[in-house]
Amino acid sequence: MIIGRIVGNIVPAVCHPGLDGVRLLLCEVLDDQGNGTGKVIGTADWLGAGAGNTVLVVSDGDAAEANTNDPKIPLRNVVMGIIDDVEVDEA
Repeated sequence: MIIGRIVGNIVPAVCHPGLDGVRLLLCEVLDDQGNGTGKVIGTADWLGAGAGNTVLVVSDGDAAEANTNDPKIPLRNVVMGIIDDVEVDEA
């Protein structure tokens, strides 16, 4: 699982047929303090996340297959939740 912040949209000119209708976003990976790492990944979104939202991303590929019913979809990262707040216990 990855915690990230949505920083933009991906608008492909041409894409794999399995990605028709799939909303694609750019997501900056956050560190354990909630700061941007500079690493940006592409992710699919069926929840309606928008720019600036903090999200939970799963990167195993099974979620993409489950949402599209396409076992050959060329997609790995999927937004699984929009996060309201993150609390880190100081141990």
